[in-house]
Amino acid sequence: MGKYDKLIYTIPVEYHNWDHYVSPRCGYPGTSVDPEATLNYGFSVAYDENVMEEPHMHDAKEEYLFFTGADLENFFESFDAEVEVWLGDDPRHMEKITLTKPSIIRVPPKLWHCPINFKRVGKPVCFVPLYLDGGWCKITRQETPDGKELYLVDGEGLRHCVYDMEKLCVYCGKCFSKAAKETEHPTVEQYLAPYREMEKAPRTGKYDKYVYTFEPEYHKWDALVSPRAGYDGEAISRGAKLYFGYDIVTKPFVLDDAHFHHAVDEYLMFTGADLMNPFESFDAEITIMLGDDPDHMEEYTITSPTVIRIPPNFWHCPIDFKRVGKPVNFMPIYPDGTFSRISRQFIKDDKTPTYVYDAAGLARCRIDPEKKCEYCGKCFSEDVSK
Repeated sequence: MGKYDKLIYTIPVEYHNWDHYVSPRCGYPGTSVDPEATLNYGFSVAYDENVMEEPHMHDAKEEYLFFTGADLENFFESFDAEVEVWLGDDPRHMEKITLTKPSIIRVPPKLWHCPINFKRVGKPVCFVPLYLDGGWCKITRQETPDGKELYLVDGEGLRHCVYDMEKLCVYCGKCFSKAAKETEHPTVEQYLAPYREMEKAPRTGKYDKYVYTFEPEYHKWDALVSPRAGYDGEAISRGAKLYFGYDIVTKPFVLDDAHFHHAVDEYLMFTGADLMNPFESFDAEITIMLGDDPDHMEEYTITSPTVIRIPPNFWHCPIDFKRVGKPVNFMPIYPDGTFSRISRQFIKDDKTPTYVYDAAGLARCRIDPEKKCEYCGKCFSEDVSK
């Protein structure tokens, strides 16, 4: 047993019964596995057309909805779909957003969103709802026959299993899929009829600012697929509380010196790059150093899909991708609008340690100091080659 085992979550193979979605799935269920977690998310891959969810909102925290292809090694080429998502300040008056490229939708607190209509699925679509809290809940609106409004709360730890009321619901989808087969449900277009009526109102574009289409980020990191994709928080959407990237590792290399983040948790996720089965597509050995101070750190080895929670002021790295049999999806997820870190450097003649603060937008390019560093990796790759 290691001192920091509690921070490491080995993702279990999670089989489910949701029609239209690939099984198994993977994710990080927040406080269900770590009482101090501040993040909750899961990966679901839709393999054909379907509609999901009803309008709801989250009262306290932001949510981010990711839509990408399932083949992360070919991030931009693997997206072939048309997805409709409704957003609005009032669930009775919403506007449709149409996605035809890999995208992320930022959902601030109290913004109503859904349903999500996977209108056309040419290639499997990976959908990730990421909630900036360790637990998860939603609020829906219902209207009683006498015209009264009811706002109902549902979420993790509240709903019980339909088949065994002694157990909590784990959203396996069995009851939903069974009911869909055995009872007469409305067709997709019947279900969407009220939202099609909403489309007849003039479109304001008020919510377009919450939609970001991933842009190809070309770089010089020798061990990472180029282009890559990411979401740079405040630089993309004012007030955003998320900063993350998809880094697809194809060969062994060592990443980063020891550092810590002073403000918020960071989450480091490692899966296979083929999300049709993130478990079978994982074939690697990775080590990471963790510790309360940079002189007393422990090494941990990763050989299957894993999430590591990095608390504030906790030292971590380097990350050594020792063996990469298949491409690895490495996702550093930072739940803040910008990214910052503090490292220890010995730059004085007397070898006294200096603690150096670095953040997005601060560092200068080592090749052209007139420009800001874009973490393109060119200088890193050239240093390694030397």
